[in-house]
Amino acid sequence: MKKSVRIFQWSFLRICFVLVTGVFFLSLGSHNQTHSLNLTSVTDTLSTSRFSWVGRLAAGNISGSSIVTLDTTANEYESTSSGNLFTNDTVAIGNGAAIVTNDTVKNILSLSQFEISPALTSSQTTAGMFIIATRSATHTLSFTTASAVPNGAFRVLIPTISNATNAKDGIPDRGGFDFSATTPTVTCPSSVGATYNFVGGTATASAVVVGSTTYHAFECRYSGTGAIGQSFTGFTINSLINPAPNSGHTDGFADSYTYLVQNLDSTHSVVDQTTGAIAVVESVRVTATVDPQITFRIFGVNSGTSVCGLTTSVTTTATTVPFGSVSISSFTSAAQGLTVATNATNGFAVTALENDQLGRNGNVCTGGGPSFSNPCIPDSAGDNGLMTSSVTDTWNNNTTVGFAYTLADPNSSTTPAFTFSTGYRKFADNENSVAAQTIFSGSSVASNQNVFVCYKIIVAPTQQAGDYTNNITYRATATF
Repeated sequence: MKKSVRIFQWSFLRICFVLVTGVFFLSLGSHNQTHSLNLTSVTDTLSTSRFSWVGRLAAGNISGSSIVTLDTTANEYESTSSGNLFTNDTVAIGNGAAIVTNDTVKNILSLSQFEISPALTSSQTTAGMFIIATRSATHTLSFTTASAVPNGAFRVLIPTISNATNAKDGIPDRGGFDFSATTPTVTCPSSVGATYNFVGGTATASAVVVGSTTYHAFECRYSGTGAIGQSFTGFTINSLINPAPNSGHTDGFADSYTYLVQNLDSTHSVVDQTTGAIAVVESVRVTATVDPQITFRIFGVNSGTSVCGLTTSVTTTATTVPFGSVSISSFTSAAQGLTVATNATNGFAVTALENDQLGRNGNVCTGGGPSFSNPCIPDSAGDNGLMTSSVTDTWNNNTTVGFAYTLADPNSSTTPAFTFSTGYRKFADNENSVAAQTIFSGSSVASNQNVFVCYKIIVAPTQQAGDYTNNITYRATATF
């Protein structure tokens, strides 16, 4: 969720939001008839599940200009709007070996234009040239063994495209994860006595084809007897490049990719296997990594809607929350809905994390506030000064300035962390080393369980004019 605020004689706030979904996994049964059982409790947490962004230059870009104009022809390229780009993203512009990677996004002007620094060069103006913002993620897997397999290996297969050269060139792909031009590192789980003694992990690009799907392979071999019911949490792959959106992709809906976790024997035959899926969605301006049997969706709420004990001031969409002019004497409010449906027997959880408090022109708001060396709109402290990311406080006093959120549970079957009847909380602040907080969860299967996230802001009369921004990331995780 990206928020941007502009303060005039009153106060002006415009907020865009980044939806980030989590990782969801499902045991889909045996892939090979030699499999006896499925691995259980399989999860994969991505350090980021945002789409990579791959656009093209439109005609008319000018050398020396800091404004980049995109080709927005629908479904022509992987990314045809600036909707998944953010201030301070690094972009590469060019073709082949001529791609230049030192451009920084300074401002998003519209869906078709954004500003960069340094400015375009004469070799970066040709229509159809690549504009690339890669998002690399570390995959952290956990699982529990089903069989005692002596002197074997654990292998994770992550889907990629069929063209082996393009699958490892460092350019995001439509249809799978890019291996990167530099070989990813694999960290194996900790050894378990004489049962599992691991050696160094290996990574092989485009190593396995199952049916019509090509997979990168990541393997940890071990010596030892193996064991039934042994849990592992430290299998990490660092780092693959996330896919770009598939053709015909719709904002707010995740693209899914099937992966496999296997237990191999000493002859490299598959003994046990679990099939799941990872899915990636654009930041809501929130990433959703969703399983084929789970959906995670964000939807907008109209202005004038009564929710969370307030009436919203503006209309939101799945990807934007435009606050408009904000009074210094009364609150401005907005809302979005988050919906989860899953058949995961052990349920799900959705967390939220802001990268920083609202800083003018993208400046860092160092520390927890409320005073900063740079102009910042602080997160609210609440009427009693008790509000944190995990402690609720009332917030009705319009002299208590800042930004915060509350929750509403419309179907009473979800378990929100708190609701508007008890007050508000500030978002967990990553810059201040505060861990992401769970905002709602379920303990079993869910059929379109949802909450409303309601945002409220008010600024002081002395707040300096300018554009204030930060990003909020939602992550949903389900365990099967």
